[in-house]
Amino acid sequence: MLEDVYNISIKKCKDIFKLVHFNKSALKILVVNIKHLGDLIISTAPLNALRKKYPLAEISVLVREEFKDVFRYNPNINKVLTFNTSLKGKKNLKKLIDGIKLILKIRKERFDVFIALHPGDRIAFLAWFSGAKIRIAPRKQTFHFLYNCKVDIYEDTISYIDYYNKIISAFDVKDIHKETEFFISDEEEEWSKEFFIENQLNNFKIVCIHPGASESSKIWAAENFVNLIKLLTKKNDIKILLLSGPNDKKICEEILKEIKSDYLVYYESRSILKSAALLKKSFLLVTNDTSTRHLAVALKIPVIALLPEDNVKCWDFYSVQQKHFTFIGKRINDNGYKYLGFINVEDVYKKIEEIFCCD
Repeated sequence: MLEDVYNISIKKCKDIFKLVHFNKSALKILVVNIKHLGDLIISTAPLNALRKKYPLAEISVLVREEFKDVFRYNPNINKVLTFNTSLKGKKNLKKLIDGIKLILKIRKERFDVFIALHPGDRIAFLAWFSGAKIRIAPRKQTFHFLYNCKVDIYEDTISYIDYYNKIISAFDVKDIHKETEFFISDEEEEWSKEFFIENQLNNFKIVCIHPGASESSKIWAAENFVNLIKLLTKKNDIKILLLSGPNDKKICEEILKEIKSDYLVYYESRSILKSAALLKKSFLLVTNDTSTRHLAVALKIPVIALLPEDNVKCWDFYSVQQKHFTFIGKRINDNGYKYLGFINVEDVYKKIEEIFCCD
């Protein structure tokens, strides 16, 4: 039923396209996604398809300021515009001025097509003021009337990669796929080589472990990571790279307190590009439901992902062919202590051994 409604909305969009004449060689497209890092990495798949459909177009993206590096070296993107989220929820003159500046910046670009990959009041007004002839977005939002091509697709009803693909496909994009991608420069490649030399990681199989997540109920307990690392460090050909993001210091400190080993190296990352460079040289990533797992898949690195069961429908869309292996747990609330439970350490370790044996 939902698919029938979606097909009808796409047909209506195509009827609108027939009324608008574009110079395809000078077509300017803006794709907006001001969600989080994982969402941006997922959106690289439909953006690749968009580029193939319109190879001569100038394709720009609007993303959060802190995530601009996601597309810095992506050959499908011509320009990265940024959105300042630090003023979110505030009512002051600076927020108003910044909002006006962003509207003027986007309007100055004279985009022909504005594609919003998710609902949002501010995004709807940006679309309207952009002056774009074609404005595409999901229909289910307050200011849907500011768009002239509305897609009947709903968040949290399908996987997010299908969700983004369906919105992009509204602009007559047929060659949709699910292969995400991420690009780094020679500079990051050289930096990672130096890091491996300095930390004596060469000549070992590197298992990268990122133990954090955005919510405590998505995090496997620190003691589980400790026990897994202890099993892995018994093997002489493996070293562990414990990767910490900006909000993962506490759990990493718990792990480091319990393990003193030359086979464990800790790195606190503040750069998505450097994290990607280290992952690219690793053999395997073990992580919770984080943006890091999306990054590893995009880099074609095997992943063992620990997911809560309620996230499976929307977020477990990678395949074994992509070397993505999932363990499903349950969110536990034990007197206010929230964590991801019901995933056995031995089972995860056995899967790692299987991956090593198949290499």
